[in-house]
Amino acid sequence: MLQMRLQQTRGQGFVSRWSGCPVVRASRARRGAVAVHASAEYEALRGKVAYKASSGDPVEITSMWEPVLGSKAVVVCLTHFADLTSWELAQKLVKIIPTLEGSGVKVVVLGLGNVNNAQEFARILKFPMDRLFAYPAADLYLDLGFNPGFAPQLQVSPYVKLLPMLAGVGSPGTIQEVVRGYVGDSAAPPVFDSPTPFDVLGSGYQRPFELATLRLFNMMGILPKWQELCPPDTGLLTQQGGCLVFSGSSVVFKHVDSGILRYTEPDSILQAALQADYTSTSSAITSPNSQSGPTLEAEVQ
Repeated sequence: MLQMRLQQTRGQGFVSRWSGCPVVRASRARRGAVAVHASAEYEALRGKVAYKASSGDPVEITSMWEPVLGSKAVVVCLTHFADLTSWELAQKLVKIIPTLEGSGVKVVVLGLGNVNNAQEFARILKFPMDRLFAYPAADLYLDLGFNPGFAPQLQVSPYVKLLPMLAGVGSPGTIQEVVRGYVGDSAAPPVFDSPTPFDVLGSGYQRPFELATLRLFNMMGILPKWQELCPPDTGLLTQQGGCLVFSGSSVVFKHVDSGILRYTEPDSILQAALQADYTSTSSAITSPNSQSGPTLEAEVQ
């Protein structure tokens, strides 16, 4: 008989478990609900083709790992390549890719847009181009149950739709996340791992204005390159992403971004992919263009 256990973790809401498969229930203030299913996501990916940033060649997504138990893959679905969310998450992923691949985990990072967008994104952020793939439409993300953003059926400019999303409409948790960037977070690690003026406010936690400052740096990097990074289909500007961890054709972890800046933390990906408790300093950032974001913790036993 299936049994469910609820464990409250410090500042993280509740972690629910059905037969050892993690289902993360987020706290209202900072988390989005996350459910893990057997293999519907694998079926959604099957037959879908993405395009290599390194060459532009098409590749069937599920061909990149074996559909057998124990063959692990992390599939990160970024938003579009000109989005702050994609930049923040990619800057963190760079730090954990060696650990994942050193443990035999395949890493597949998809982003919304075309190959040229992906190549410019990789060039600016020094993201490994052979792990990055462009996907030109929203159909896959919708099939995976990812948030389409504010009023997807409303026939108005996506730029107009972004305004209410930045206020949290159709983008739950975004306001809280923006505020967190300004007021700091005693439960989060510092954004920088080298000396900065923020050190006068203490150490060992995310200081006030630290994350907001880094987001400003990223925005300054995006705006001059908007045309090179923005997807040709501007309807993709509001589409949100998520993250999947597979063992063969079965999902062992899933995170659905509730809105802008609401991605999963890489440490959660590591925990799920490596099937072990993992304590990391990967969120410490050495570049002023790199940042940390909201945290989603999934315990994996």
